[in-house]
Amino acid sequence: MARKRRGRRSYRRDTKGPDRKKSLGSGLDEIGFQPLGRRIVLESACDAEERLKHPAPSGAHYDRSTGRITVEFANGSAFMVPARSLQGLVEASESDIAEVEVLGETGLHWESLDVDHEIALLISGVFGTPSFIAESATRAMELHNKMQNSAVDAWAGPVIDYLSHNIPYNHEVGWEHYHMTAYEVGCAVLAALGQADEIDGGAKPRLSPVLPDVPPRWDDISTAVIYVAAQNAQLQYRPFRSRVPSSQADHGDGSSEPNIAAANGVGPAYATSDAYSVLEALGVLREGRWTKAAETVLWRDNPREWNLEFTSDARFIMAAFDAAAAIPEDIRSQIDTIVAATNEETTRVVQTPNVENEGKSDFPRDAAMVPPKKSKGIRSMLEDSRRHHLDVLFFRRWRFSDGWLSANEAKSTLEIHHDALAISMRKAVMSWLYPRLPLLTL
Repeated sequence: MARKRRGRRSYRRDTKGPDRKKSLGSGLDEIGFQPLGRRIVLESACDAEERLKHPAPSGAHYDRSTGRITVEFANGSAFMVPARSLQGLVEASESDIAEVEVLGETGLHWESLDVDHEIALLISGVFGTPSFIAESATRAMELHNKMQNSAVDAWAGPVIDYLSHNIPYNHEVGWEHYHMTAYEVGCAVLAALGQADEIDGGAKPRLSPVLPDVPPRWDDISTAVIYVAAQNAQLQYRPFRSRVPSSQADHGDGSSEPNIAAANGVGPAYATSDAYSVLEALGVLREGRWTKAAETVLWRDNPREWNLEFTSDARFIMAAFDAAAAIPEDIRSQIDTIVAATNEETTRVVQTPNVENEGKSDFPRDAAMVPPKKSKGIRSMLEDSRRHHLDVLFFRRWRFSDGWLSANEAKSTLEIHHDALAISMRKAVMSWLYPRLPLLTL
């Protein structure tokens, strides 16, 4: 079982040297969040209140369509937090949650619920008392385990059937991905579920398919299905709107009107009957709405129609701290190797003799070492390659619900490229590890 974030943690950051001055996560940078002494302390509300600073809040409101509370600051920045993740608000009515108001310069207040929360604590990821946080973590872990193991029989069949009929198929070869990310991932799912063998260009059906003893991760499977459905226009995202579509809308008549309501932080969408059914079997849809478990899965696709800005979400910011503060030795070694190798290659390119100028008397003495015009393009290509290799490491070894995965745990993952959540986490972690190499955060 993967390592989980349990309760509250204390992390010390090295304060020595000029390289340790940058905050993690775009959300923290935008609001000017300053952990005093470069130490993040989450042991108690009192300790955190003394150490954490943020700009003065100018207002707060609850967005019913996304399920988030947005705190606006005087410097023009904003911070978002999922309302029903906060102690005292989990079972509250929508109208009661909407009564949020700023309390002084440090807190949020709900009069009818008699609930207060410190903004600094919310930013640091503390959504309640230690017992509440521990209970929330336990609930999340139990849900994850259930999805991964017990429910595999419920979703494996629908997933196999859906992907088998919605990935391009050639009777002589099998499924073909045409080097398109969605179909590549779909072929990988069919192979991981024991239905096919991956081949160059796709996946070949097995004569005797059988489900594996250890199934692939549920969140990866769900992401893959969403990729394929979106690629085939069987899942179409719609912008947030004030009117929430009815959960009773017909989702099989081919209408382009949304039949999936905005809920739990993500927006409305339209799904064909086939896509709707498999998403429902996976547990990301229920009664015409996205489930709570669907939110961070959809972060990975990050539909532009929704403008999610999840890097400002308290959960992402806390996950970034966790990821940067506790990198396993083998993963840190791989990161350092990727960075160092590219640095060496870049240096070699810059020092490559310019054969066009070599031996010509009308050029400066060092003209033989002036790089050709294309060297800038080569350096750019090397930087792109470095970011790609770092992204792949995150695609394989990091997940939002678990943090870093061991090499054994990573065997059940799918390498899903263009994963917006993993790429954003790479940017956040690299900004902390290598503050003098800003190109790693692009």
